[in-house]
Amino acid sequence: MVVNQQVKVPLSIGTYKDEIICDIVPMEAGHILVGRPWQFDRKIIYNGLTNEITLTHLGIKFVLHPQTLSQVAKDQLTMKDKRDGKNL
Repeated sequence: MVVNQQVKVPLSIGTYKDEIICDIVPMEAGHILVGRPWQFDRKIIYNGLTNEITLTHLGIKFVLHPQTLSQVAKDQLTMKDKRDGKNL
């Protein structure tokens, strides 16, 4: 797959604000997909067992938790309704 477009995506969690440069590829995702450069630059700690991402910004610790199965299902239905042109 050839990637020929990128976009800056703003990310805000509490007082933590950042911009992530993302490649544009056809897909649907109900979560944030961050790559190695962002993780390395921000000294991210990834817990593979719990699927949590931990970072510290301005002395404040942030832990990003994965969505629950019900949250994922709800997001998938919302995306399907938008794709099908249904009003929410």
